[in-house]
Amino acid sequence: MSGPAFSLLGPVRAWRDGVELPLGSPQQRTTLAVLLLRSGRVTTTEDLVDALWPDDPPVTAVGTVRTYLSRLRRALPGAEIEWVSGCYQLEVPPDAVDVFVFRRRTRAAAEAMHRGDHATAAALLRKALDLHRGTPLAGTTGYFLAGQRARLAEQCRAAVADLAATTIELGRPADAVARLRGLVAEQPLAESYHGLLMTALCRAGRPADALAHYEKVRRLLADQLGVRPSAELRELHRRILVGDGRVLQLAVP
Repeated sequence: MSGPAFSLLGPVRAWRDGVELPLGSPQQRTTLAVLLLRSGRVTTTEDLVDALWPDDPPVTAVGTVRTYLSRLRRALPGAEIEWVSGCYQLEVPPDAVDVFVFRRRTRAAAEAMHRGDHATAAALLRKALDLHRGTPLAGTTGYFLAGQRARLAEQCRAAVADLAATTIELGRPADAVARLRGLVAEQPLAESYHGLLMTALCRAGRPADALAHYEKVRRLLADQLGVRPSAELRELHRRILVGDGRVLQLAVP
C-alpha cells in the first residue's frame, strides 16, 4: 500500500489508495497542515500551540496538541510523525503534497516561458491549476495558516495570470478573457491583471472593449485610491487608442 496523499490547495484532506482519511476537527487539520507546510523541518510544541491559539492558549494547550498528534498518527497510516530532538517532524514525499507539486510545476512553467516555449508552459500551468480546489487551507484556524492561505491564494492567482499570458502568446486570446475577468473581479486593484485583460481583448479583435475596460479601471483607481493608472497601463491604452499594431506583439504588463 502507498502512503497517504495530501491536499492543501482547498480543504485540508488526505487520501490513501483512493480512500479519504478522517482528519478530525479543524484544530486537528490545522496541526496537520502546519506539519506538512514545514515538511523537512522540525516543529516544536510551542510552534503548534502558537498556530492553534495565537492570542490566549488554554492551560491544557500542550496536552491537547499531543492528543491531536496521537489521533493523526492513527488516522495516517504510512505517514510517520516523528519525535526528533524534542520536536515533531512529518516526512512525506514531495509528490504526496499538492502544494509542493504545484510549486514544482509553476517553476518549470516559468522556465519554459523564459525559453519562449509557451505550449509547454501552458500545459504545466494547466496541470498545476488542476490541483487548486477552492480556498487554500480551508477548514483550518489561526493566524499562521491565515498568512499561508493568503500566500497560496496569490500563487494560484499568479499561475492563472501566467496561463492567460501564455494562452495569448499561443494565439488564443479569446480563451484567456474569461480567466482574466475572474482575476480582475477578485483583485480589482491589480493593474497587471487589467493590462492582461486589455491585451487579450485587443488581440481578440475587440479594441473597443479594451478601451472601455481601461475607462472602468481609470475610474476605479480614482475613486478607490485617488491615483491615475500606472505608466505601463496608460501606454497600453494609448497604443490601443491609436491603433498601434505593436499591441499585437506587446509584451503583457
